[in-house]
Amino acid sequence: MESAPRLRVALLWPRGFEPATTIPLPLAYLKANLPEHLAEVLIIDCALASLSADSDELARRLSSFDPDIVGVSSWSPMAGEALDLIRLAKRLRPDCITVLGGAHASSYAARCLDVPELDFVFRGEAERSFRAFVEQIKEGRSDWSSVPGLVWRRASGGLDEADPDRPEDLDELRPPDFAAVDLPRYQSLGYRWNSPPWPNAPLWVTRGCPYRCQYCAAPDLNGRPVRTHSVDYMRAEILRLYDQGVRWFNIIDDNFTYHVNFAKQFCRMVIDLGLPDVGFGTPNGIRMLRGDPELWELMKRAGWRHLIVAPESGSSDTLERMKKDLQLDRVAPVVREIQAAGLKCQAFFIIGYPGDRPEDIDATFRLITQVGFNFVFLANFQPLPGTPVYDQLVAEGAIEDGLLPSAFSDGVRVYTPDELRDFNFSRFILKTHLRLALSRPRNIPYQSSVFFRLYKPSFVGRKLLRTVGTMLRPAAQMPPHDFEPLHKQASRASLR
Repeated sequence: MESAPRLRVALLWPRGFEPATTIPLPLAYLKANLPEHLAEVLIIDCALASLSADSDELARRLSSFDPDIVGVSSWSPMAGEALDLIRLAKRLRPDCITVLGGAHASSYAARCLDVPELDFVFRGEAERSFRAFVEQIKEGRSDWSSVPGLVWRRASGGLDEADPDRPEDLDELRPPDFAAVDLPRYQSLGYRWNSPPWPNAPLWVTRGCPYRCQYCAAPDLNGRPVRTHSVDYMRAEILRLYDQGVRWFNIIDDNFTYHVNFAKQFCRMVIDLGLPDVGFGTPNGIRMLRGDPELWELMKRAGWRHLIVAPESGSSDTLERMKKDLQLDRVAPVVREIQAAGLKCQAFFIIGYPGDRPEDIDATFRLITQVGFNFVFLANFQPLPGTPVYDQLVAEGAIEDGLLPSAFSDGVRVYTPDELRDFNFSRFILKTHLRLALSRPRNIPYQSSVFFRLYKPSFVGRKLLRTVGTMLRPAAQMPPHDFEPLHKQASRASLR
């Protein structure tokens, strides 16, 4: 008996991602872990090609491929566009099977499936489960409960779901297929994230987050236990990418240093390789209390130039509401340890968290200016659908269920605490950076380099213009949010 023909699978990366800082890594993993005998895969990167869901060119590409399965991966800010891609796929071929995955789908699956054109949602990691899903469709089966992470509609109404896949042995997974997502083109256009403009590639070394931060969806994506690839697996991947010209490796983990001894073994492996002209970064930040002076020194020797920590606030009241589990008196000593190892220390802060008052913002300003960070990132609070704080705000009536956050770097707020309605956040951001520069003049060249060397000038220019524009507008003229709730958004594809 002849086997069934290969399925045609189209994987889409929605417009809205910033190609200067983000590549479609999830699609590279799916492609690498889907055997060729099962499916022919077409990846359409709408962010890189600047194709919206109502683009005639995108419709032509999809129609020409005629996919059996259309999968889209998305974060929350791009969720509206992602669902419009799903609608487009169904309009072009009503019998195709549509699937949504990624961070937004993992934390907000039920509301995503309010969209009738969407057939299935994947929660969490999907390298193995997407293969199992494709196998079932190819064989004409529908035992959905055997596909980890899948969420689907019952025939009798309501939803069913299978527990997400969390492989204990990460080495079972094939490394991402960077050629399939055109990493060389991204590099030629200046792709990087808080790193020098060398040929960059992301590394995903550990998965999982055991913490309880109320604003974060990481545990929904990858579970709470922190799992690691073996050092040998990562050695092979680094050598493979180095042979392809990569010279900067960004470890995109949320908890690379959680297992401190593992992080030290990784650094020693890199040092022993002795590869010239190599650098490493951890742009998602590290947990301040998961490390020690020996680790910081090993990271410096392995090629790190800076570390990013995430106090998030200088207010103990705000940290308690966040459930951040950080003692503020530990911040300054850890920063001094990192800097003593010869590393610059940058920091993430969230401003305008629910319940914040002007005095909480003042406390953050004092911490930043007193500790001596080399650079700080001041992010407007974004309520991410499905996170504990989002659900709390919905329950309190502070936001409507379905509200989407804005892009993370455009300075637009979609939620503001009542006591900060008249607070000018953009002015605070500029004031903080100026004070950081004036209080440590010797740090000004480095502080400037983060803007003008580590990021593309066009990216910096757009961000600066947005910040200055909002700084000059009275708070009373600022809209409460930039998006209608998700379930109220009209489908652009259906209006063509």
